[in-house]
Amino acid sequence: MFKSGEKRPSRTTMEGMIWNANHVLDCALDPKTNGVPRDLFTQCAGIVLISVVEVGFIFSGNVGTGVIIARDQDGTWSPPSACGLGGVGFGLLFGAEVKDILIIIDDYNLKSFASGGQIKLGGEMGLAIGPVGREAEGQINISSGSVGTSFAYSFSYGLFGGIGLEGAVLGTRAKENARFYGKTIEASKILMEAGSVEIPAGAGVEDLHRKLDLLEAGKTSELSKTMLEKKESMREEAEKKAEEVREEQDDVVHVDAKKEAEKEKVQDEDAKEEAEKEKV
Repeated sequence: MFKSGEKRPSRTTMEGMIWNANHVLDCALDPKTNGVPRDLFTQCAGIVLISVVEVGFIFSGNVGTGVIIARDQDGTWSPPSACGLGGVGFGLLFGAEVKDILIIIDDYNLKSFASGGQIKLGGEMGLAIGPVGREAEGQINISSGSVGTSFAYSFSYGLFGGIGLEGAVLGTRAKENARFYGKTIEASKILMEAGSVEIPAGAGVEDLHRKLDLLEAGKTSELSKTMLEKKESMREEAEKKAEEVREEQDDVVHVDAKKEAEKEKVQDEDAKEEAEKEKV
């Protein structure tokens, strides 16, 4: 049974972000949800799984954190690379009650991200609201040409839906990658060079890959009691890790999304008032 409101670990560490990525894929696999078209997983070059943090510690300058995973031509999935989502206000996402974001990306955009360490959604990355339904057909095409289209989904309270993220910037969290893999390494190597990193045992990456394979096959899956117990155990471990490394993470700050959204609203109102005064 999938639980959309269960407690989550801190998402400042790779362990917490992998846990959350698995959490979102659990929803995508739940037979009670519409899900994402399987064709998108068979055509894509990679996926991004981002979580918007409401209250707690978060990667500085970002409204959310997560992972990006590449899909090789042979259908295998790469190790995850840590990333953050910035360039948009908390008001947009908090007001819409968006908790998690799934972006399915094409080859052009994956390579652009890997080579530059970041990419602007809706600008360099053509972004469209993704269709729903596991067997959906029709105008589903992820181009492998010069400029393709990537598809974005939001997930909140057990439901998938489209979300507009034009202007947001997806960037690499290089320090977190270095901590997790035990060495400084570029995102491009993690995503595109097989064997470039050793995945820590028990981190949940194998679960991510297994779930992505199920989604690609158009299958569904419900969490058994044993799976739920494993999930809770991994949540506890991820939370412990976040506590252990918090002092080391100089790129992490504490935020309250509701308060930040309120600040943005006041700033917008003040800006409008100033603009009206200038017209007089």
